[in-house]
Amino acid sequence: MTLKEIYAAIEKIGCLSITTLDGETMHPRIVHMMGQDDDGIYFLTMNSKPFYRQLKANGHLALCGIWPSSYATGKNEVGQPAWEPGYTFRLSGHAREMEMDTIKKRADAGNGMFQYFLEDAARYPATKLFCIYKGKGEIFDYDFEMVNRDHKVLRTRFSFGGETHNAPGARITGDCIACGICEDTCTFKAVVAGEPFTIDGSRCDECGSCVEACPQDAIELPWTL
Repeated sequence: MTLKEIYAAIEKIGCLSITTLDGETMHPRIVHMMGQDDDGIYFLTMNSKPFYRQLKANGHLALCGIWPSSYATGKNEVGQPAWEPGYTFRLSGHAREMEMDTIKKRADAGNGMFQYFLEDAARYPATKLFCIYKGKGEIFDYDFEMVNRDHKVLRTRFSFGGETHNAPGARITGDCIACGICEDTCTFKAVVAGEPFTIDGSRCDECGSCVEACPQDAIELPWTL
């Protein structure tokens, strides 16, 4: 995915939860992202806030959000909570403060995002601009009731700024005897028949049902993002 596509998913959500570290303690808050370019994704804070001090001490951060709603619409035919189709977004990355000389040069070149920052900083001098310059994440597109397609989830993972990511989903090893129990167990239509069977990670919810059902212990748990 391009940074433009990643930001489009963020912009559609609106405000996201963003978490930083203060020592070993995690601190979440709600933030609206400002924009993006080829260098990364941008947001504002003020140097009077603990948020700023945490970013300066340790640039690690994590974002997450959901669209269109985190509320269930009721229950489906088997009694589980039902959601209208949508997606969740998550990103783990690193941010750095932008230097004022760079901001002014880009504003002078006609970049509206940087022009807006200078206008805002004139009103609130403590305002600072940060760029998430590298990161990795996932868009988890869900349609649990299969309203718009014939499978429940579509996971798209991404990385930028030199970061890398692991593929999603559980993995079937060479110990598979092609008995088909995992395919029968999977309600996400992620298992592909063969010798050995395989799992389409983009469809895998990582629910663990196949792992529990496999008589050969031939299915490995998914990797961390």
